[in-house]
Amino acid sequence: MTEVPVCIIGCGPIGLTGALLLSRHGVQSLLVERRSELNTHPRSRFVDTNTMELFREFGIDKAVEATGLGPDWTAYNRWSDSLAAEPYANIPSPTFYSVAGPNSPCIPVMTAQDEVEDALMTRVAADPMITVRFDTEAIDVTQTDDATHLWLRDTNTDERRPVTAQYTIGADGPGSETRGVIGTHLEAEPRPVYSQDVIFHADLEAYVGDRKGSLLYTTTPEGIVIFQPLDGRRRWRCQVVVGDENLISEDAVGRRIRVALGTDDDVEFAILSMRMWQPTPGCVTRFSSGRIFLAGDAAHVSVPTGGMGNNTGFAGIRNLAWKLAYVVRGLAPESILETYETEHRPIAIERIAFGVSTTEHMTRMMLGHRRGDDVSEHIQATHQYADYDHLLLGFEMSSELIAPNAEPAPHLDDSSGDFVPVVRSGRRAPHMWVDADQTESVLDWYGTSYVLLLGPECSRPAWEAAVAELPPQGVPVAVRQLPADIPTSPYEADSVTLVRPDGIIACCQKDRGGPAALSELSKYLPNRDI
Repeated sequence: MTEVPVCIIGCGPIGLTGALLLSRHGVQSLLVERRSELNTHPRSRFVDTNTMELFREFGIDKAVEATGLGPDWTAYNRWSDSLAAEPYANIPSPTFYSVAGPNSPCIPVMTAQDEVEDALMTRVAADPMITVRFDTEAIDVTQTDDATHLWLRDTNTDERRPVTAQYTIGADGPGSETRGVIGTHLEAEPRPVYSQDVIFHADLEAYVGDRKGSLLYTTTPEGIVIFQPLDGRRRWRCQVVVGDENLISEDAVGRRIRVALGTDDDVEFAILSMRMWQPTPGCVTRFSSGRIFLAGDAAHVSVPTGGMGNNTGFAGIRNLAWKLAYVVRGLAPESILETYETEHRPIAIERIAFGVSTTEHMTRMMLGHRRGDDVSEHIQATHQYADYDHLLLGFEMSSELIAPNAEPAPHLDDSSGDFVPVVRSGRRAPHMWVDADQTESVLDWYGTSYVLLLGPECSRPAWEAAVAELPPQGVPVAVRQLPADIPTSPYEADSVTLVRPDGIIACCQKDRGGPAALSELSKYLPNRDI
């Protein structure tokens, strides 16, 4: 019998990330994966700013960044009749644009999912807190009041062994079997389109020319073909829209690609792998039952438009992992686990709906263009495809772990694209550099404990003395103070901000000094039943 604090079913990017987050909190985990290796057919490409900040915690942000397309590829998305033709829509993509900005220490990266998984797996393999078993499937998962119980089967030998885990996370993708274990299902409506996903090698430089883009849509007479550069050189991914769920042949795919290139040339390319998929956006009816939780595509599935699927999964596992770790370590009551769904579900649903909305705008643009209509209005609406920084950085959670805000959120003319960093409960704590060389961000102070973030005019000794009086068996709280010599800051000089391990603001207020003020803030520390 194997016993482990947490078992994670699924060794995709969300499962790997969950194991690394638990390890940061000193909690061991067992990762089980029915495949014999990591994903060999990468689908997800976009790593958003939030996810890169998470990778910065693991020290893999620069490794992932090095695999990505540069700003010459990520400045635009383009739509044309063929790859060689002048585009009828050149739409800026500021959310994808791989350049440094004022709101994060990290840049967004357009890369390939297997590159991301390899970077995560390198960290996982070196971590003694994590055990990984490939060629292993969970064939039976049950739970009692104090544990979950799994039977694991070796897919090569059929050997079966029991495992007991305090908690189990199902990160087993859009076809999750863990959903059935907890009695939930994906509430989703399949989109009326089938795409054959193709990974291939080819030199397409002559056809792309100076019309580089993160996504290059072609609306040919035979249908849509979407080109996605994976390395900016010879490695490509494309979606060939087809009529049904049956794969068309390699020869037929090759013909469709050549038509989409807009050439009669005998272009050489090598198809590496092909998969069929049908977008099925939706969310499960519940994220957990008892000691079993769902994460990533097991909990919610997005359309690929906008690249929010995996990134929403990363946000979810980041929300869950620290709470689970604190409960396993006896630092917080089990009731805090209920806030995972309370906080994360609205974010997932909003992003799913946004992706569907973007797809509909884009579809009207492409169909209208084929008919010869004036599509300028639809082109403008499609700007949201990769211009949604507020959706990523300005979301606002609410739960018993987060203080209510006394004032409404600032008004934005564009509720998806406009982003203005503000210090509010439930928001991501804003980034600011804390050294003159701009190497250390205030975000680097978060990850393993709560942080009491003091403005430069606050008395740090008084607050440290107050924190020292907190119950020793409770969640850890570190005291950090912002420097006074930073010219611009979203934090007020006399403010006190309580930030959770996942970088979310639990509470913020003016400095009223010492134990009495800490008593108000500590209402949002999960040291008590909530």
